[in-house]
Amino acid sequence: MEDDNLVFIPQSGQMTEPLEQFSPQDKVEGPVSAGFNERFLAYVVDALPFVAVCYASFGLLIKKGLLGYSEASQSKWKLLWILAYLVYETILSSGGRATVGKFIMNIRVKAVSGEDLGIFRAFLRSLAYFLSAVLLNLGFLLALVTRNKRSLHDYISGSRVVSLRERGDMANGMILVLSWALIAVFCGSWINRSVLKMTPFEKRQVITAYKTVYKLGVLEKIYLRENGHYTNDLKRLAALTGNVSAVRAELVKNLAENTLLLASDGRGFKITARARNWRKTEVQVTSPPPAP
Repeated sequence: MEDDNLVFIPQSGQMTEPLEQFSPQDKVEGPVSAGFNERFLAYVVDALPFVAVCYASFGLLIKKGLLGYSEASQSKWKLLWILAYLVYETILSSGGRATVGKFIMNIRVKAVSGEDLGIFRAFLRSLAYFLSAVLLNLGFLLALVTRNKRSLHDYISGSRVVSLRERGDMANGMILVLSWALIAVFCGSWINRSVLKMTPFEKRQVITAYKTVYKLGVLEKIYLRENGHYTNDLKRLAALTGNVSAVRAELVKNLAENTLLLASDGRGFKITARARNWRKTEVQVTSPPPAP
């Protein structure tokens, strides 16, 4: 029997929201992917000791005379520690284990399917670290923009990194600040070693420029012996060689254009110029101090 006046009144605490508000998309699908910042800190904790011990031990062996220094010996020593790092990463990234850095950050490497990573895939992933690094570290930065925060080495090995514990806003903020502070330090170090550091070719340019200026200083001393004073006249100094054209050609070849400055008050001199390298490094020669 139907009763149009029948009204359903929910009891206190009973759900009144429409069922349509819930969908399969609201379900949590497995562990949460670890973020770039916590992964980067774990990487630093794991890799930095290997780098530090590599250089420190190599220097100690050289100092003790147990190893002769050469580019080849240094490369072999680095390769030895790279192999040790590969073994470390491979073993501790497989079978549900964790490296020291990942243990501290409470993250683990898993297969995309959710299973523990096998030894072969872990080795492939460790090897692919270097590919991610060679590509101006863009392989690592993929974790900032890709689904499930996967880096290049994750795609190569079929892995993903998951977080085992949810952190508060303060902890996440500290991780963010620390990771990007370290990135800034490493980038500055790389720029200093790779961009700002002189190449062998640049060093030769600077040395050549200095030698040219030094020759002018020698001519100043010769001029002093012959005339009793120094001069700021470049033509007179060039004339002492008997070949003004050769002097002019050397200056043009070895010094940056319009950078040569010859200053003298008769009792002393200062010659400055800039080398022809891209940063125009300054070279300088001055007269010896007067005798007491």
